[in-house]
Amino acid sequence: MRHSKRFLRVFLVPATSLVLTLLIAPFLSAQIDRAGLNGTVKDADGRSIAGAKITALQIATGQQRDTVSSATGTYDIPELPLGLYRVTYDASGFHEKIIDGIQQTVGHTRTLNVVMSVEGMTQQVEVSDVGTQLDETSAALGARIAPEQVKNLPLNGRNWSTLTALVPGAVDTGGSNQRSIRFAGRGLDDNNFTYDGIDATNVVNQAQQPFVRLAIPTEAIQEFRIDTMLFTAENGSTPGGQIAVASKTGTNNLHGSLFEFLRNDIFDARQPIDTLNPNKPAFRLNQYGGSLGGPVLRDKTFFYFAYEGLRQTLGQTLPGLVPSDSFRAAVAQQSPALIPILNAFPRGQFPSGTSANVSESIGSGRQLDHEDSVVLRLDHHFSTADSVYLRFNFDASYSDVPLIEGQTYLNDRQLVTSRPVNGELESLHLFSPRLVNELKFGFNRGNVYTTDQSVLQTPYAISISGFTTLSGNEYKPGVGNTYSYIDNLTWIKGAHTLKFGVEVRRIQLNQGNTANGTITFSSAANFLNNLVSSATYAAELPVNGLRKTETYSYVEDEWKIRDNLTLNAGVRYTFYNIFHEVLGRANPFDFATCGPQGYCGVGASFGQPNTLDIDPRLSITWAPNAGGGKTVLRSGFGLYHGDGQLDDQNFPISNEIAQYSLNSIANLSYPITPFLSDTPGIIAPREADRDRKDMYVAQWGLSVQQALPHELVGTLSYVGSKGTYLLNTSYINLKDPVTGLRPYPAFGQVQSRGNENNSSYQGFVASLQRTFTNGLLLSANYTYSHEIDQGSAGGGDSDFPQNPACPSCERSSGDFDVRHVFNSNAVYELPFGPGKTFLSNSGIASEVFGRWSVTAIATARTGLPVNVTEDRSSSSVATGYTTSQRPNRVPGVSLTPPGGHKINQWINPAAFSLVTGSGYGDSPRNVARGPDLWQADFGLAKRIPLTEKMQLQFRTEFFNIFNRAQYGLPLADLSSPTTFGQIVGAVNTGPVGTGTPRQIQFMLRLEF
Repeated sequence: MRHSKRFLRVFLVPATSLVLTLLIAPFLSAQIDRAGLNGTVKDADGRSIAGAKITALQIATGQQRDTVSSATGTYDIPELPLGLYRVTYDASGFHEKIIDGIQQTVGHTRTLNVVMSVEGMTQQVEVSDVGTQLDETSAALGARIAPEQVKNLPLNGRNWSTLTALVPGAVDTGGSNQRSIRFAGRGLDDNNFTYDGIDATNVVNQAQQPFVRLAIPTEAIQEFRIDTMLFTAENGSTPGGQIAVASKTGTNNLHGSLFEFLRNDIFDARQPIDTLNPNKPAFRLNQYGGSLGGPVLRDKTFFYFAYEGLRQTLGQTLPGLVPSDSFRAAVAQQSPALIPILNAFPRGQFPSGTSANVSESIGSGRQLDHEDSVVLRLDHHFSTADSVYLRFNFDASYSDVPLIEGQTYLNDRQLVTSRPVNGELESLHLFSPRLVNELKFGFNRGNVYTTDQSVLQTPYAISISGFTTLSGNEYKPGVGNTYSYIDNLTWIKGAHTLKFGVEVRRIQLNQGNTANGTITFSSAANFLNNLVSSATYAAELPVNGLRKTETYSYVEDEWKIRDNLTLNAGVRYTFYNIFHEVLGRANPFDFATCGPQGYCGVGASFGQPNTLDIDPRLSITWAPNAGGGKTVLRSGFGLYHGDGQLDDQNFPISNEIAQYSLNSIANLSYPITPFLSDTPGIIAPREADRDRKDMYVAQWGLSVQQALPHELVGTLSYVGSKGTYLLNTSYINLKDPVTGLRPYPAFGQVQSRGNENNSSYQGFVASLQRTFTNGLLLSANYTYSHEIDQGSAGGGDSDFPQNPACPSCERSSGDFDVRHVFNSNAVYELPFGPGKTFLSNSGIASEVFGRWSVTAIATARTGLPVNVTEDRSSSSVATGYTTSQRPNRVPGVSLTPPGGHKINQWINPAAFSLVTGSGYGDSPRNVARGPDLWQADFGLAKRIPLTEKMQLQFRTEFFNIFNRAQYGLPLADLSSPTTFGQIVGAVNTGPVGTGTPRQIQFMLRLEF
C-alpha cells in the first residue's frame, strides 16, 4: 500500500498533469510579452451596441486585428504586438469613430469604453488621453518602464536592470544590478526574468554576473514591465518580481542608430573611503554600438539587428605584505624547496614597520572588462491570422581582475568568462477574432567559467602568518541550459476572456571544479625551516550533469461582470520536479530518510518531488460610477510557489569528493604531495532534506488608483505576504549540551539545507505616474514596509542560525528589510524651439535654445540591517557550533555612539558584551542599522537635426551629481574591538552603478 501511494505521488500525478496539459497545448496564451485591448461599445443613451466592428491598426507595420462586439457590447482583442495603434469602431446606424494614439504596452490590457453617435453627425476622430491610463483589469503591484525611460534616463554602466529598482515595492541593496535589487520582501533568488516571454534567468546562478551587462543589450529593448506582487495566474514561475522584457522589432520605415558612451577618470570624483586605492585610479569606459531595422517586404516581413560593445579598464593599486630581501635570502639558503614560493611574491619597496622579515609591496594592475552582444529579430506575417518571429541573442564577456586575499593583493589574477545565449521562435495563429493561439520554443543558456590564476601555478594557496596569502590555481566551470516549450490560448466568450497555458521546461546544469587546498605556515620561523603547520586538500569535482523537467500550467478567467467591474480568477499548477545526475554519480546524504549511515547510495534519488503546488489567484477591479471613470479600486489574493535557486539543490554531487586534512604530522613540509599518499581522505558530507517541501508565498493587497489633473495617475496600495517553507541553511549532528556526544558519532557537524524558515511582509506604497505626454514623463513612488524572517534564504541571501535548535530565535528584520524607500525619475523636453511653447519660429535663437531635454533619477532609502557577531571557540559553546554567534545586549545602552553615528564608530560597542560561559548571546539578529543612501543622477541632452529624417544627439550625464558619500555597512565583529563599528568601504566599490562618487559620462548618438 505504501509503495502504491508513493507511485501515485511521484509518477502518476505529475505524469497525468503533463499529459493533460500537452493534450490541450495546441489550443493554449500568456500575454506576458504582448498587450490586450478591451472595453464596451454603447450609444449615447447607454444601450449596448452588438455587432460593432472594432479594428486595431498598428501604425508602424500596417498590421491590423479585427473583432466584433458581443450581445452585451463588450469586445476584447488579445495578444497585440506592442506599439502605437489607431482603433476604429464601425456599427450599422452609427457614425464611424476613430481613436488615434493608443499605446499598447507590455503585459497590460488597455480598456477603451466608447460611445458612438447616430448617423448624420460629424465623424469622430479622437486622440487618446495617453497620460491617464488606469488599470481596470489587474490588481498587480508594479510598473512599466517605457521606451522613453530606457532610451533617455542616465544609466551608470548602461545596465538596463538599474531601472527595475525604480518601480513601486523595489529596493536596491547594493549597486543597481540583478544581484542587488529585490521586490516586496522577496530574496534575489525569487525573481523571474523573461525576454519576449522566454526564460532569461541565469541558470548557473540566478543573479547575473556583475560584469555581464549586455546579455540583453539596452539598445534592443523596447520596454519592460515589473510586477512585484499579485500578478495573475498566467504569470510567475517564482514568487518574486516578474521582469518581462520586450525586444524591438522592425517596421515599415528603415531606421537605425549609432552611439558611443564615454567615461574617463579625469571627470570623476575620488572615492571618499578606499583603503586599497588611496589615489584615484585610472579609469576608461567605452560603450558603443548601433542598430538597424526595417522592412524586407513591406507590411509583411521585418528585421531588426543591434550590436553593443563594452571596453572597461580600471587601474588597481596592489598592496601586499611580502618577504623582505634579507628574509628571502635566509629562506633560500635554509630551505631551497621554498624558492618557488619566494619567487611568487613580488619584491617589497618599503619596510612594513612590523617585522624585519616583512616588507610592504605597492604594485599596480588593471581590472579589464570586455563584452560584445548582438541581437537579431525577424518577423513575418503570412496573413492577418498567422505570424511568426525568430529572435536570437548572443553575448561574449570576460573579466580579468587582480585576485584579492583579505584586504591585500599580489600578482594573482582571476579570469571569469561568460557566453549567455537566448533564442526564441514564436508562432501566433488566430482561429477567429475570439480564439487566439500562441506557440513558443525558447532556449536560454547562462554559463560562467572562473579561473584563479596563481603565479605559483599550484592548486594550493600558501598562507604564511604575517604575509599576504598566495592564491592557488582553480578552475570552476558552470553551464546551465533551459529549453522551453510554451503553448497558450485566449478564448473570448461573451463577457469572459478565458486563458489557458502550459510550459514544459527542460533544465540542464553542469558544474565542477579542479582540486584545491591551502598550505599553512603558522609563523615566519616555521616558513624559514619549511615546517608546514597544517594543510587541507580537496580532490577534483568532475563536471557533473544535473537534469530535470519542470511543467507549468494555468487556467484563468477575466470576467467583465459590468462595464466597470472586472473579476479575474485563475489557478496555476507547477511541477518543479527534482534533479538527477545524468550518469548517476551523485550520493545524497540525509539521516532522516537514509538512516544513521547518512549516505543514501550513489545514484539514489535526490528526494521526492512535490505534486500539489497549486496556486489559486483572485483579483477584482471596480471603477465606481461616482468616480466618473477616473477612480479604480483593486484588490487581490494569491498563492505563489517556488523552488529556490537551482544552485541550492546540488549538494549530492559533491558528497563523493575526498578531502584531506594534514595536521600534527611530524616533519610535514612543502611540497606536501608525498604526505597525501599516507593520509586517508575524509569525506565531508552535506545534507539536503529529501522530503523538503517547495516554498510558497501567500500575497494579498488593496489599492485605489485615481486619474489626476495634468495627465497624472496616483495609486495608494497596501500589500502583504507570508512566506512558508523557505530555504534555510544550517548545521546538524551537533554535540548534546549535556552529554557532549553527537547523535551520529561517525560524523562531525554536517551542513544541512532544509525549508523550515518563514517570513512576513507588510507594505504601504504610494506612486505617481505620467506617461510621456507633451514632452514630459514623470514617475515617483514611496514605499514604507517591514520584512521579517528567520533567515534570509537563498544563495545570495543565506543566513546561518546562531542556535540551529532554535529557529524561532532568529526571527527578526530580514537582511534586505528597508523601512523607507523613495524613487523618482523624469524625462522632460524643455519648452523651447520648433513645435514648443517658446521660440517656436525658426531662427538662431530657436536653433540654439531649442531641442534641449533634461533627465533625472533620484533615489533614497534608509539603512540596511547589520548583524552584530562575535568569534567563539568550539570549546566555549556547549554544542561545539561556532557559526553566526552573537554577543549579549547590554540593557539600557543605546546602539548609537555618544557622539552620534560616524564612519569611525557607527555602532556603540558599549551596547554589547562578549558571552561568558557556554550559552548563546541574547542580542537579536540584525539588531543594528547601517547608513542611509540617497543619490541624484542628472542628464542634459541636445538634439541637432541633420536632415528631415536624421538627427544627432549629444548628452552629458552626471551620476551622484551632488557627490554624496555612499557608505557601506560597518564592521560588526565585537571580537575585534579596534575595528568594530567602523565603516571601511563604500556601498559600491566598483566603478559603475548606484553608490559611486560623482562621475560624468558623455554620449554621442546618431539616429535615422
